Amino acid sequence: MIIHANVLITIASYILAVVSAIIVGLILRIPILPKRPMRHSWTISLIFPTSIIALGLTAILFKLGYEGLLVAVVMGVVSAIFAKYFLERLLPKPQMEESN
Repeated sequence: MIIHANVLITIASYILAVVSAIIVGLILRIPILPKRPMRHSWTISLIFPTSIIALGLTAILFKLGYEGLLVAVVMGVVSAIFAKYFLERLLPKPQMEESN
């Protein structure tokens, strides 16, 4: 099986986007994991949605024709800043019902 150079650069770019998002997220003090129980938590964390946003933004820019490791690093930084400061304004937490 032959792996072309473009595939290796693309995979490296995705990994670099996630790593840069995690590093910037740690600097911004985003929690690594959400509050427990995780399935009922709406806490923004590094694992979800920050790294997923970094992968998605990188994939969108690759599809638009912008490729490279620098694009991946920039998208990682942008996704961490977006998750920290703008995500809850754009998508607010749902109202939780109190049970008796």
